[in-house]
Amino acid sequence: SLASALGARELGQDDFLKLLVTQLKNQDPLKPMDNTAFVAELAQFSQLEQTAKQVKLLEQSLAAQTANFPYALLSLVGRQVTVSGGVVQVNEGPVPLTYALDRDAAAVQITIMNMHNQLVRTLEGGSQGAGAQTVNWDGRDQGGSPLPPGVYRFAVTAVDRQGKSVGATMQSRLTVTGVRMDNGQPMLLIGEHVLDPSAVLEMR
Repeated sequence: SLASALGARELGQDDFLKLLVTQLKNQDPLKPMDNTAFVAELAQFSQLEQTAKQVKLLEQSLAAQTANFPYALLSLVGRQVTVSGGVVQVNEGPVPLTYALDRDAAAVQITIMNMHNQLVRTLEGGSQGAGAQTVNWDGRDQGGSPLPPGVYRFAVTAVDRQGKSVGATMQSRLTVTGVRMDNGQPMLLIGEHVLDPSAVLEMR
């Protein structure tokens, strides 16, 4: 059959025309194809071809956008971005640790770790109300020694007067230092910390 001869390859306009000609050749001379049906088939063939072209153009457009995405991220280098999660950059001077509490807390504790997940400092925040909170960290370890500049992580643990856990949502404002391809995906660099661009909430 014609379909078998064409095999599994994609049908194009020429293939449709061959099918149509074959259909005309094999129709019953006493019951020829109705003109309306003939025009309708031609319209369907044309519509299918246009749809295939639109799909191809869309695929090409998406491929171009994906290829240019890493270059678009380069414009963020040197700029500040706000991201979800507890990541903080230490340079010189106090470092603000920003988070929000779901409800009033009787006791808040902030633990700070280096990029090797080693505990370097614990801060006691005392009682705090619901909503946005900021605690300044002096960039020093538990013994009072200044920590080297770099990226650190922090986590917030809070409880209410009954000792029940209070939810905390952390946000950080960081300066983008570079862009790196990670398994074919463009990622932002914050020092040695790799950040997924989808985690960015705001940029300045």
